[in-house]
Amino acid sequence: MENQRQFLTIALFCIIGILSYKWIEFSADPQAPQVSQTQSDVPGLTEAVNSQDSSVPTINNDVQSAINGVAVPQEVQASVDLIEVETDLVKAFINPLGGVIERLELKDQPINLDNPELGYPLLKNTSKDFYVAQDGLLSTDKDRAPNHSTQYQSSKNNYQLGSAEKLSVPLTWTSADGVEITKIFEFSQDSYLVGVEYQVNNASSSDWSGLHYGQINRTQPEDTGGGFGRLPSYNGAVYHTQEEGYEELEFKDIAKNTLELPTSRTWAGMAELYFFGGWLSSSDKNIVFSGYNPLEAKYRIGYRSTIASKVAAGTTGTINSHVFLGPKEQSRLSALEDQGYDGLGLTVDYWYLTAIADLLFFLLSWIHGVVGNWGWSIILLTVLIKAVFYPLSAASGKSMAGMKKLQPRMKTLKERYPNPEDRQKFQTEMMALYKQEKINPAGGCLPILIQIPVFIALYWVLLESVEIRHAPFALWWQDLSSKDPTYLLPLLAGGSMFLMQKLNPTPMEDIQKKVMMILPVVLIILFINFPQGLVLYMVVNNILSMAQQWYINRKYAS
Repeated sequence: MENQRQFLTIALFCIIGILSYKWIEFSADPQAPQVSQTQSDVPGLTEAVNSQDSSVPTINNDVQSAINGVAVPQEVQASVDLIEVETDLVKAFINPLGGVIERLELKDQPINLDNPELGYPLLKNTSKDFYVAQDGLLSTDKDRAPNHSTQYQSSKNNYQLGSAEKLSVPLTWTSADGVEITKIFEFSQDSYLVGVEYQVNNASSSDWSGLHYGQINRTQPEDTGGGFGRLPSYNGAVYHTQEEGYEELEFKDIAKNTLELPTSRTWAGMAELYFFGGWLSSSDKNIVFSGYNPLEAKYRIGYRSTIASKVAAGTTGTINSHVFLGPKEQSRLSALEDQGYDGLGLTVDYWYLTAIADLLFFLLSWIHGVVGNWGWSIILLTVLIKAVFYPLSAASGKSMAGMKKLQPRMKTLKERYPNPEDRQKFQTEMMALYKQEKINPAGGCLPILIQIPVFIALYWVLLESVEIRHAPFALWWQDLSSKDPTYLLPLLAGGSMFLMQKLNPTPMEDIQKKVMMILPVVLIILFINFPQGLVLYMVVNNILSMAQQWYINRKYAS
């Protein structure tokens, strides 16, 4: 039992290694099922038709058939002049065909450090990778409301925010009977939230009513695995309802069943490692929906309002919504939660350890606000964690020091009972010896058991937090979220583990000795693909543990 501490450590890293492979296998979606019936790309038509709510426009069969035939804008249609919009944070491209944002680059989030001038392409429209933010209006008469495949007009095709606080990008559309609708995208300084406003000028002779919908439409990304040493982050649809709270919906589940959930204020979109794109509804009553187009292998998640906006003849009205397209920075998500969009912070996927991870991230961010470097923040957080656990670690260290002191007597005891049939006697006298010296052989287990969830939670913090993406530390460690290109940190982690073993009691059994010998090598292999920040934590933690155990061994040597 004197080696349970080491075996718990082995178990921890074996579990991480096994989970890496098993989770990758589990997360590999099977081929989406093929169905013979083509699904509409305009959401909620059946519900709009069948709704008994008098505020929801009804859609006759001829109009429904016409809308069902509308196709999602394809890459071959992208030959039209896209409207380029540039702010301090994003470069967006709006297609007048549908008035949709079909490309968006995050200027302050480069693809990699080798190409800092190339912003991360969150939205794109290519033959292999389709990821577009679409929205539109549904009305009783399709000829009186533009959807995401309607042709808009624009007076210019280039907009620059510059030093202004806000930038408006208007697109216009006019029906045959005189209903003029202006769709205005509003971009803001230091923001990834894009406002979308429809200004309805009803110059016709009859009243107008319509519903707004917003959806993220995309193909499934090719690679959702994490690789050896890195558990895969969630990549798929997410949404929030007042009734069920935050929910995830995998691509394979969208392909099997469409989602239709009535709710109040809501949001829905697609989440991936570091980034999120989703529509935020301003309406009090909505339907969250999902859909799958088997012919084009495209998945969509979004919402549709169930409260019709009505504009009387000769008057004007507005319909508002927002779409978030950017990194999952927790300060921005928290600000949106304060505005009533609950659950957005959960798009930062901390697995089942959100409570611990949130606390660790709060402390890490607070330290970073003081020192201004994420690497030093990780080091100082490690010192803080070590200080918090010191009472437990000291008790454990005292037990380990006591057992190390007993090593000569334990060796003599083993020589006295060398045969397997004497195993019971050996165990009895060993426990008697522990009792005589007032040593708890399991005393080293509790600290490692308590620190396992902290270790795993910190793993997710360093893996999921976009704030640490491409964050430099020092020297050649210029991206704490990626593996160490020099392999020095993994070697230091394994080496420090080897030295730490020398301060602990030597295992009595030969097989245990061999396991302890290969453990540092196993750790080095595991840590090769771990984020630099996590391995930095392990190196610092091992050094502090060695210093602490050395002090305790000296203190209780006599």
